[in-house]
Amino acid sequence: MIRPSTLVIVPLFWIVAIPAAALAQVARVGDVTRLQGQGTNVLIGQGLVFGLSQTGDPSKYLPTMKALRAGVRRFGVEVNELSEISNTKNVAIVQLEVVIPEHGAREGDLLDVTVAAHAAKSLAGGRLLPTPLIYHQPSVGGLFGFAQGLVEINELTPTSGVIRGGARLERNVFINVLARGGDLRQEGIRNPWIQSDQTYITLVLDEAHAGWSVAAAVAQAVDKELSISADVDRVALAIDSKNIVVLIPEHQLADPASWIRDVEQTPILMESNEARVTVNRVSGTIVVTGDTRISPVVISQRGMTVTVAAPLADGTTPRAAFERQDFVALDREADRQPKLADLLDALNRLKVPFADRVSILEQIHRAGKLHARLMYEG
Repeated sequence: MIRPSTLVIVPLFWIVAIPAAALAQVARVGDVTRLQGQGTNVLIGQGLVFGLSQTGDPSKYLPTMKALRAGVRRFGVEVNELSEISNTKNVAIVQLEVVIPEHGAREGDLLDVTVAAHAAKSLAGGRLLPTPLIYHQPSVGGLFGFAQGLVEINELTPTSGVIRGGARLERNVFINVLARGGDLRQEGIRNPWIQSDQTYITLVLDEAHAGWSVAAAVAQAVDKELSISADVDRVALAIDSKNIVVLIPEHQLADPASWIRDVEQTPILMESNEARVTVNRVSGTIVVTGDTRISPVVISQRGMTVTVAAPLADGTTPRAAFERQDFVALDREADRQPKLADLLDALNRLKVPFADRVSILEQIHRAGKLHARLMYEG
């Protein structure tokens, strides 16, 4: 029975849900993991944007004046005092960021550049002078490329923008995913199965699937699928709830890519995931995963009463002891338990604001009636 709400004054919700069966789903190892060492790298730089229409940095902003003096000196123009260039308002000093793809990049590749102003009012119409790019970690030295070009701004944030294909790499950026056992031991992984003279890769579970049960399932699946072809008793080991070390056999060292392909394509039975509720206040979303249940509880929020109740012994929906106005009732089958998804569905149907939905979830969680892990993003 579903009654849409027209006037949300004091709605009362009786939420009765179908218990989700713990159905196992088949996925691939590569669907839930990444390779250790595989990931995005960042190049940074600091340069000058010219051509602004009186929207640049303030006339007495010293970092910009010093950078401008250093720039003109390269072309033989001597500036003795900063006051000589202090009235220039069409220049802005900016911070640059270039993200290298997770699989690396080669010399000559063109990548987008993110530009952010320090003190300018707007970067509209500005052009970045050629600027060197370095690695974001000071321990990695050397020049990686140059950035230049016209800045495209977002009208909502005119102090930042992007230069499409504005960065040109001057050196290769390779991704190394192989590690010797000795290196793993130095990182603190000291399991006796790991041998110093052998080669390994490490599978890293993504955050949504991290957990002891999934890590063990991945290791067991890889063992079952590849231990015979590797001619070893064990080919994978879950060292914690997020990382699985996989051996690369000697006969595969000359072609590790094909072995990694076989590992990533290994099927794995994904049982019911950990019950999680992830709230992202920036995007205004609530994501529910796993068998997320709620116990009977009554929550009052801003003049609204939320009641979660289990079904009666005969399978019927319990009645409220007082009159309710607008409501959404979900009554489907006899054998069921309250589910968070049904509560959220009812709140959505009654167009309860996002902030109130999050507040209700937090109250239920604090009361110990939300049987799931509550997480936040954004």
